[in-house]
Amino acid sequence: MGSWWRSRDMKYVSLILSEDAAHECVHNLGELSALQFTDLNPEQTAFQRRYVNYVKRCDELERKLRFILKEIEAFGLQISSTSHTYEMETTTSKTTASRSSALLLDTLEAELEEYETQLLELNTYSNELTHKYNEKVEFQECLEKGRKFLAAEADGASSKLDTVNPLSSAYGAPAISEDGMQPLLADASRGHSGASSVVHRTLVPSCSGLASGGFKHVIEGEMKFSSTVGILKADEKSRFERMLFRSTRGNCFARFAEVERPIADAATGRPEFKIVFIVFFKSEVISAIINKICDAFGARQYPVPDHLTLGNASQLGLIVRETTSELADAREVLLKNRELRLALCSRLARRYSEWKAVVLREKAIYHVLNLFRADVSGMLRGEGWIVASAEVDARTLISQTHAAMDLAGASMLSQVPLPWPVPPTSFDVNEFTYAFQEFVDTYGVPRYKEINPALFTAVTFPFLFGMMYGDIGHGACILLGGIYLLITHPAYRRCVSSAGENEMLGGVYASRYMLITMGLCAIYVGFVYNDCFSLALALFDSGYLWEGSKGSVAGSVDGGAEANLSAPYGSTGSIYPFGVDPAWHISSNELLFFNSMKMKTAVIFGVVQMTGGIFLKGLNALYFGDRAVFWLEFMPMIIFDFCLFVYMAVLIFTKWAINWDRRQLMGSCGIDGLTFDQRPCSDGDSLKHKCALNFGGETGGCAPPNLINQLINIALNPGVVDEPMYSGQGSAQSALLAIAFLSVPVLLLGKPVYIYFQHASQPASASQPISTQIEMDQDSTSSEDPKSKEVHSFSEVLIHQCIETIEFVLGMVSNTASYLRLWALSLAHTELAQVFWEKIMRTAINANSIFFVFVAYSTFAVVTAAVLLAMDLLECFLHALRLHWVEFQNKFYKADGTRFTPFTLGQLSDK
Repeated sequence: MGSWWRSRDMKYVSLILSEDAAHECVHNLGELSALQFTDLNPEQTAFQRRYVNYVKRCDELERKLRFILKEIEAFGLQISSTSHTYEMETTTSKTTASRSSALLLDTLEAELEEYETQLLELNTYSNELTHKYNEKVEFQECLEKGRKFLAAEADGASSKLDTVNPLSSAYGAPAISEDGMQPLLADASRGHSGASSVVHRTLVPSCSGLASGGFKHVIEGEMKFSSTVGILKADEKSRFERMLFRSTRGNCFARFAEVERPIADAATGRPEFKIVFIVFFKSEVISAIINKICDAFGARQYPVPDHLTLGNASQLGLIVRETTSELADAREVLLKNRELRLALCSRLARRYSEWKAVVLREKAIYHVLNLFRADVSGMLRGEGWIVASAEVDARTLISQTHAAMDLAGASMLSQVPLPWPVPPTSFDVNEFTYAFQEFVDTYGVPRYKEINPALFTAVTFPFLFGMMYGDIGHGACILLGGIYLLITHPAYRRCVSSAGENEMLGGVYASRYMLITMGLCAIYVGFVYNDCFSLALALFDSGYLWEGSKGSVAGSVDGGAEANLSAPYGSTGSIYPFGVDPAWHISSNELLFFNSMKMKTAVIFGVVQMTGGIFLKGLNALYFGDRAVFWLEFMPMIIFDFCLFVYMAVLIFTKWAINWDRRQLMGSCGIDGLTFDQRPCSDGDSLKHKCALNFGGETGGCAPPNLINQLINIALNPGVVDEPMYSGQGSAQSALLAIAFLSVPVLLLGKPVYIYFQHASQPASASQPISTQIEMDQDSTSSEDPKSKEVHSFSEVLIHQCIETIEFVLGMVSNTASYLRLWALSLAHTELAQVFWEKIMRTAINANSIFFVFVAYSTFAVVTAAVLLAMDLLECFLHALRLHWVEFQNKFYKADGTRFTPFTLGQLSDK
C-alpha cells in the first residue's frame, strides 16, 4: 500500500559498461524491468547512432517475418507459442561465454533468407502454374461451347430459310455507312453464328433456313466469314454486345453461352461467372475493331478450330482431349506445389513466435545501446532512472555479467550527484488496482512523490457510482457481469496469446474488478434506498402502521389514510433496521421524502470528499516541506471550507438529530392556556412568543427550518436567522462568514508577499528575478534536499495566485452544486425503473393474460437492458468520473508528472 500511496523511490544512476558486455548487460537489465534509460546523444539523428546498422538489420528481419506471417495466414495456420529460446541453438551458454549478438543476427538472417527464397520461388511457380491452369480451363470452356455452337447450327441448317440478326433486331437494321460498308446481315435472309479462332478461319454460312441459327455448305467462293471465340465476364455481356453492334454498325453476329460454374480468372485468380462468345464478321477492319473491344473489356480470345471445315472436326476432338489431359497434369502439379508450401508454412508457424521475439528483443536492445555515449574507447556510459529497491539487483547483474566474460572490474553502477532531472512516477499495481490507476493516469500522471488519487478513487468511485445507480436488481446484473469477466479472463488471455489482443475487449477485461466493486456498491446503496427494480422490499417489519394493514406489511390501504409510528418516536421499535422503511414507497409524499434525503446526502458526501482533497493538499505541502503552501494556501482554504461548507453539513446533521415533535410541542399553547414553560398564551400568539426555547427569529427554534433559505441568508443577510436551530445561531454564522472572508485575502496575497520578502532578504543583485522554489524529495537517505526552481516575476506570481484564489472560491460553490448530480441521477434512475414497471409489467399483470404478460416481460427486459443497464450505466459512470477528475482532484492534484517507462523485455512479443 505504501508504494500506491506515494510513488516508489527513484534514483538517477550512471552505468559504465564494457562494449563487449554491453549487449548482455542491457539484456539482463531488460529482464529486471527496473531501469529507464535517458538519451545521452540528443544531438544525433537516428542515422548517426552507433548501432544504427544493427537496427537496420533488425528492420529487414522484421520485413521478412511479416512476409512469412502473411504466407502463414494465407493457409489459415495458427502461430504456435513456445518458450523455446532461439539463441540456445546457435550460441553457447551465457554462463561460460558472451552471447554473440552479431552471430545471432547472422544465423537468423541466413535462415530467414533461405526460407524467404523458398517461399518466393514456390509462390512464383504457383502463380505461373495457376495462370496457365486458368487459361486452360477457359480454353476448354471455349472449345466445348464453340463446338456446341457449330454443332447446333449445322444440325439446324435446313430447318428454315429466314433468320434475323439478334443485334439488328435489338438496335434496328443499320443503313449503308458513308464509307460504303454494307451491313453483314442487312436483310432477313443473311446467315449468322459459327466458331473460329484468333487466327481467323472461314465458314460458309447458309442462305436459307437460318431462323434456327443453322449453317449450310454452299458453293465454294459464294461468301466466306471470319469468326473469333473468347470468354468474358458475365456481367459485361450487355455492354459488350452493345459496343460490338455500335462499333461495327451491325456488321457482325455474336452468340453467347454461359459457363455453369464460376471459374478462376486467368489474370486475377478470383472465381467469377463468365460467358463464352463467338463473333462472325467479314472484314479486316472489323476484325481490328473487335480485337480492340475485347482488349477494352478484358475478354480473352482462344484459337478454336471450325469443325465444319474439312478435317477440322477430328482436329477439334484431338485438341479437346489434349486440353483435358493437360488440365489434369496441371492440377496435379498445383496440388503438389500447394502441399510443399503448406508443409513449409507449417514449419515456419511453429518457429515464428520465437523468431519474432528474438528480433524484437535484439532491436530493443540496440535501441537502448544507441542511447549510450562512448566517452572512452571500448567503454559505454549510460544514465537513467532506477527503482531504488532494485539498485542492488541491477549492480549484481552487471557485475556477474562482466565476471562471466572475464571482464571483472570493467563496470560500474553509481548514483549521479545532485541535482537530478525531475524523476518519473512509478506505482506498484496489481490486477485489482490497475484499472483505477489507469483511471487516474488518463487525466494526468501524478508528480513524483505526490499523493496518488487512485488510492482514494478505488473506494470513492464505486461508491459514488452506487449512489447514482442504487438498485439491488440492476446492481446485481453489473456484479454478475463483472464475475463473468473474472471467470472468463484466463480463457481470454489464452486467446490473446494466440490471436492477438483486441484493445476494446482488453479494456473491458481490465476493468473487471472495477465492475464488481461498482455492482457491490450499487447493491448496497439499493438496500439503503430499499429499491429493487423500482419495488420496495419488506425485509423487516415497518415502523409505521396503516389502517387496514396486518403486521405493518400485508393488507390494503385506502387513499388518504395516515400512517402512525408503531412505537414511540426515537425508540428502537420505530426505527427500520436497515435502509429506508418500505412505508415511504407507498406514501403520497414519497417523492418529496426521497428528494430531500438524497439531496442532503449528496451535499454531505460532496463536502466530505472536497474537504478530504484539501487535506491532501496540506499533506503534500508538509511532505515536500513547502511552508508557504501549507500556511498561506492550505490553511486559508481549509478555514474557508470549514466556515461555510462543513458548517452547511453540520446544519444538515443538526436538523436530522433534533426531535422536532418535541420542539413543536414546546412551541404550542396547551389546553390549559399555558405554554410549555408555564407562561400564559393564546392561539393568536405568534410561535416566537409561545416557544419556550427563545432562540430568536420568527419561530424561536420551535419549527424545522428551510435549510436552503438559511444557507442563502448566511451571505445575503448576515446575522439574521428566521428559523434558528440553536441559541446564538445568527452571531455564530456572522463570525464564520467574517472568518471565511478574511481567509480570502490571505489566500490571495499571502504567498506572493512571502516570496517577495523572502527574495528581498537574500543577498542578491537588485536585478535578480524572484524565484519560487518547489522542493521535491529525491532521496530519503540523502542529507541534501534538492530544489527545482521556477523563475517568475512578482507580477506573474500575483496573477497566478489571483487565478488560483478565484478558481478555489468560486469552485467550492460550483463543485458543491455539482455533487447534486448524485441526487439527480439517482432520482432519474428510480423514476425510469418505476415507469417501466408500472407502464409495462403492472399493466400486463392487471390484464390477467398469460400471453400479454409474456410479451410485456420481454419488452420490459429489453427496455431495462438497453436503457438502465447500458445507457444509464454509462451515464452514471461518466458523472462519477467527472466528480473525481474535477471536483476532487483539482483540490490537490497537479497531474503533470511523467510515467516511469522502464526498459523491459517481458511484453515485447505482445507489442
